[in-house]
Amino acid sequence: MIILRRLAPVVLGIALVLHGLANTVLPLRGADAAAPGAWFPPVTALWVLAILGFVAAGLGVLGVRPLRRLIMPASLMAGVAALGAQFWHPDTDLWPGVVLSASLPLLATLFVASARPGDMRTSHPRWRNTCDVVGVALLAWITASAALWPWHREWGTKPVEWTMALPGDHQPRTPALEIMHGVTIDAPPEAVWPWLVQIGQDRAGFYSYSWLERAFGVQIANADAIHLEWQFRQVGDRVHATQQGYLGGIFGERPGWVIDRLQPDRALVLREWGAFVLEPTGDGRTRFLIRSTISHERIPAWLAAINFTAFELPHFIMQRRMMLGIKERAERTVAGRT
Repeated sequence: MIILRRLAPVVLGIALVLHGLANTVLPLRGADAAAPGAWFPPVTALWVLAILGFVAAGLGVLGVRPLRRLIMPASLMAGVAALGAQFWHPDTDLWPGVVLSASLPLLATLFVASARPGDMRTSHPRWRNTCDVVGVALLAWITASAALWPWHREWGTKPVEWTMALPGDHQPRTPALEIMHGVTIDAPPEAVWPWLVQIGQDRAGFYSYSWLERAFGVQIANADAIHLEWQFRQVGDRVHATQQGYLGGIFGERPGWVIDRLQPDRALVLREWGAFVLEPTGDGRTRFLIRSTISHERIPAWLAAINFTAFELPHFIMQRRMMLGIKERAERTVAGRT
């Protein structure tokens, strides 16, 4: 009985956290999409509350002391929010999530009502502070990933750009499963293209946070000049992400992206990344757009959780810096010519 009593909070806490992360399947299946590039804020709020509430309650059950008082209200709030979002965007294959959204708040409430002091305490006192710091940090990261997603999935873009057909679009196209970022460059496309076409670990880098890339073991340096020897590309070439044998080859011999389409001064389409498109504005400037398909209509909840919490926010941070890096270099080039 003692073992079961100690094991129950662990099982319940993990179930709450995992179910909270599983609710990321809702944004990655386009639950809050109203139109291309337009989102329905009430549904966005529902899945954000569902994710954060279940994760906070689960961490509280697992012994994160700052979150203990939130177990019951957070789980109840999350259950209502998740059921509301699932009702708005029903998917028959997600019925286990409906069951968990209804049952886990009740189990959390029963746990709080019947818990003894030892049931809500980590077994080893010397680990309590560590547990608190790690738990709060994890909740902060998930909060940032969820709360910033509605903003960064369309960073810098205009509604009309979501309705435009661009090179590399999947057919049929599903904008609800895409992200798109954009920036205006005070230079014509032909001044931007030389910087774009030479991206790659073995060439000009990615004009992003190279210190962060090097911190993860990537041997990379960003170029501040246009190199003629790096200007030639063709369909089928690979844009390398890392050096050969990176991390012992666990991501393949040399990670990177295959060029699926190439239109000089116009578009570079990289398989499994997206379409890098240069749109002239008519006044000598360029709209630099990157459109990527990041999901599909039946993405499983476990894969959505990994993608959403571990990849999307870091990807945006690095891609935004890359776009601004290209903008800065292209504008500097034009300014130098004048």
